[in-house]
Amino acid sequence: MNEQERLVIRRKILGIALQQARERAGKTIKDCAALLGIPPARYRAYEAGRRDLTLPELEALAWFFQCPLSALLEPDRHVASLSEDGMAEAIPELLTLRHRIIGLILRQARERAGKSLREVATFLGCTPRRIRAYESGERPIPLVELERLCLYLGVSLSDFYDTDSPIGQLVLLLDQVERFRTLSPEVRSFVTSPVNLPYLRLAMRLAELPADRLRHIAEDLLEITL
Repeated sequence: MNEQERLVIRRKILGIALQQARERAGKTIKDCAALLGIPPARYRAYEAGRRDLTLPELEALAWFFQCPLSALLEPDRHVASLSEDGMAEAIPELLTLRHRIIGLILRQARERAGKSLREVATFLGCTPRRIRAYESGERPIPLVELERLCLYLGVSLSDFYDTDSPIGQLVLLLDQVERFRTLSPEVRSFVTSPVNLPYLRLAMRLAELPADRLRHIAEDLLEITL
């Protein structure tokens, strides 16, 4: 399978995931198009896999459908459902801001990787002008191209996730809930028991320590037990 075929399949998978999540949420194509501020025909093309959507659009739809972002990126994941709040009218403005933020993160990742605009453009098979438009936020970057650039530049797609806006915070919460659901019943029981809270706080503090400090603590504990 060549790269072009892989991208076609990826678009189809994303489209199917969108359609299934939309139908579970009881939303119409017109609802989704209105949320994103685009014509219904364009949104319909997203679900058909004929047109590329962007990560900010996917994040907004995850919020709208009240499902984890991972459930759209990885359709085999179970979809968690929470209640909707009243932010829909602010979505277009948030999308514009998110496109600019993603462009900035992309430019920083490219510079850290030591890649020129021309090198990135050659990798994607487009012009340097388009890459410059992506980085300025003037042109939203399609999700499938952003995923390819993550691999090329050695970064993670999660580096581009929205973690600050109300949408991003809710989508993050939904993903955390989904990960919690995958834990074993014993672990969930331990985590949710109030008496175990001191142990969890201790584990959090230990996780923040550098490796050499943890090594010294382990050595001290070993001496005590011997």
